[in-house]
Amino acid sequence: MLYEVLVTSSVLILGIFCLRKLTLGKISMRLRYSLWLLVAVRLLVPLSVGTSSLSVMNLLPETVRENKQTLPAETENGGKSSANTGRDATLVGGDVETFSGERNAETELAVKQVREETGIMPAAADNAAQGEGDPDKRFRRRWAFSRRRLVITIWLVGFLAAGGYMLFYRQRFVRCLYRKRRELPAETVPDAIAERLSRRGMKVYQVKGLPGPCLAGRHIYIGEGTAAQAQHLTHVLAHEYCHARHRDELWAFLRCLLAAAYWFDPLVWAAAYAARRDSELACDEAAVKLLGEPCRYDYGRTLLSLLESAGGREKCQGMTYMTEGGERGVRERITALAKKSRTKKPVLAAVLAAVVLVCGCAFTGAEKNGVNSTGETGGRGVEGAGGSAEKQATESAAAQDRQMVSEEKNEEFARIQKEYGEAVKTVELMGEQIKGLEESASQEADRAAFQDMLDDYSVMEEKGSREFDVQSYYDWQEGKGGEKPKDGWYLLCREDGGLIYLYGLYTEDFGFRGLKLRIGQDETNLDIPWCASYSNGNSRNIRILEYAENKAPRRFVWKLLAEESSTKEIWRFYSGYCHDTGTIDLRMLTAEECVEWAKEHLSFEVDRETAEVDVTYDGDMYLGAIDISAYRDWETEDVQIVSDAVGFMLADQGETVLHHNGDEGDHQMYSDTAYEGTAVHLTAGLKFRGVEGLWFDGLPLLTVQVVEDEDGESGFRLERPRIDQTYVANAPFQEKELSKLHDGTAPAQADNAEGTGRDDLEKPLTDGTEAHHDLAITFSNPCPDFDRISDGYGERTHPVTGEVRTHTGVDMAAPEGVDILAAADGTVCMTGFDTVNGNYVVLWHVQSGQMTYYTHCKTLEVEKGQQVARGEKIATVGKTGTATGPCLHFAVSNGTNWEEPFWEELDE
Repeated sequence: MLYEVLVTSSVLILGIFCLRKLTLGKISMRLRYSLWLLVAVRLLVPLSVGTSSLSVMNLLPETVRENKQTLPAETENGGKSSANTGRDATLVGGDVETFSGERNAETELAVKQVREETGIMPAAADNAAQGEGDPDKRFRRRWAFSRRRLVITIWLVGFLAAGGYMLFYRQRFVRCLYRKRRELPAETVPDAIAERLSRRGMKVYQVKGLPGPCLAGRHIYIGEGTAAQAQHLTHVLAHEYCHARHRDELWAFLRCLLAAAYWFDPLVWAAAYAARRDSELACDEAAVKLLGEPCRYDYGRTLLSLLESAGGREKCQGMTYMTEGGERGVRERITALAKKSRTKKPVLAAVLAAVVLVCGCAFTGAEKNGVNSTGETGGRGVEGAGGSAEKQATESAAAQDRQMVSEEKNEEFARIQKEYGEAVKTVELMGEQIKGLEESASQEADRAAFQDMLDDYSVMEEKGSREFDVQSYYDWQEGKGGEKPKDGWYLLCREDGGLIYLYGLYTEDFGFRGLKLRIGQDETNLDIPWCASYSNGNSRNIRILEYAENKAPRRFVWKLLAEESSTKEIWRFYSGYCHDTGTIDLRMLTAEECVEWAKEHLSFEVDRETAEVDVTYDGDMYLGAIDISAYRDWETEDVQIVSDAVGFMLADQGETVLHHNGDEGDHQMYSDTAYEGTAVHLTAGLKFRGVEGLWFDGLPLLTVQVVEDEDGESGFRLERPRIDQTYVANAPFQEKELSKLHDGTAPAQADNAEGTGRDDLEKPLTDGTEAHHDLAITFSNPCPDFDRISDGYGERTHPVTGEVRTHTGVDMAAPEGVDILAAADGTVCMTGFDTVNGNYVVLWHVQSGQMTYYTHCKTLEVEKGQQVARGEKIATVGKTGTATGPCLHFAVSNGTNWEEPFWEELDE
């Protein structure tokens, strides 16, 4: 099997190399890069798909194929093998000797005579004839087994050596990145790429001495000089962003895994190197497409500039750099950029035909020769060897022998299948283990780098009581003045009695990461993130629950704000137990765990008639109703716990409240191990039809008690949920958004509110009741703040549904929330919402009889029948409906026909 895989994979690799050479500049680089996927499949799945005349195995000598196929049978049966070739092979002095048809007939008669005289069954007779108990043959079988085990051992050693070498150097390099990296200021990242990086959670770091830009994990690393020129930085970030979008980290891991598994095959290493080069070419092409055609030659100059700055510095094994391939590789990439590779249909058809031919050669097995009625394919029949009776006996014995050989082959095939299945499972397991080791090694490298930093700041200066200036920090971040914070410890808060102090560590390399607990003279450093917020400075964030005999804190709790924005608050809850030795046992309860608990134990049912949400605990305990009458104008589809608004309370005054269990006088009893009033605040959010996000401003909170659970994994348990009318969710940003949506949101007021799931604008709208004058009018730019045209008018493949259809307008990519303006004077013919167009506005222009369409809006600012003037705000840019990002779809129709939109800029 391995022999066949090596032959077929070699042919496949050579074929891909030929296609790669012939198609440079004639097909897209992404398509050319995808050809290497065939090689990966061939190496990962070493099985042939049937047989065919195209198979390269047909070109090998028949004896080679026979020896390859009969080797297992020789091992199992003491050296004798039978194949449907018209010849019998037996061992004479350790060598294989082949007899003619006449000698075969004589041998079969001799075997038959022995069977008749001894009464031994055919299989036993074969064993006796072959000398099953012969020590020499037992030695040969043991030697074959030992040889096989030796080969496996050598392969395993090579695999571990090659894979371990690449893994070791990669982890060493990643750890070096973590130690030396410094995050690039957000204002330095070009706007053209910043939003895309933000959506993927990608960050940009500078590393001193880095030989070239690279992608490690989900983040981008660049050299210190790359950010000096904005144009170079834009090109570099676009290139690495395309790597992330293509998931090249995964493909790089697969290349390394296959190169390690086939460490003895130089063609596999050559294929891995070529695939690595093609991944860079594919990303160059994607980056130019992302940035626009005018930057093509500037992008090439950036490559040359990076090549000069990279020099001859050492690079890490297994990492892909933007300057991959050195001078020769960059020259090839610049040539490809200059040729503007485009896939033409005739070339594509030829490439597909060649791929089918190469796959037929590599993925199929050799055809087997036919077998005649006597079981022979080339030898002479048995003639005149004792008459017809002897001939029939000979044929019968041969048939029995063939049946026995067939059964042995079936058993051998089943054994090989079983071993292959076990081998595949082993390789998959090893791949998972290597991936797990890589992730754990990366995390360990990060922890080790931070621990080194923490050790440097382990001793707090006497002036460590300085407080973090939150306002100055945010002013500095926004470029409004303020001071850049200095590395070191800052006092976050202290307990009211002054017995516990909590400090936070800020460093330029790791940001807000690291806490120090000071209890008396004892200090404990913790690897915990925090954030710059006024909320973290409240002394009520720490509460002592139990004191030791010397009046020192024994058991205490505190809460910490780990992430904060205008729409998000992420809190964490910690419980500490201080031993007499000064060591602290720490437990943590996260917002994610609380949300999971709520999904499991709380259920919500919307009552539209009463405008309430009924809340039930564990399916049978009714907690009460949440009044949602303030949101009566919207249709509530679902109620969910808001994951970004989970809070903790250290002194809940309602902890003694008991809940009725159904029968009079029967109340639910609870455990007495609560943290003396410690509770969790959960926020129930409403999901409206056709409106993004969860809405919760003004709704009461759900309060859940935190209970100690020694048997639980986290040490906490949640119970005693209640609807807490004392506390109400306060979300000013939602109140503001609702005021905008109230008069314009389609689900509440549109004529087509029930049209969810349909395309209301699939065909042009007409208004035959009103006459028009067919006067030509000129449209103005409906979205002055748009960045680019992401999709033009005409036939295209829909980016979401995959359908090939006419694109009725143009898509103007723009930041979410910017203004959409009327392209000409007109009347609002229609507003609405559907799952294809999202929120939309249609204007009718009486002068020309044309209609203009504005879809995927976030908010609508006009109503049906309203008169609007050219340049008047009618909506805001959104991504509702089947939009892949914030954009305005602008279309024009005249009668029953769509027209290609054109506009001119408004006068300043």
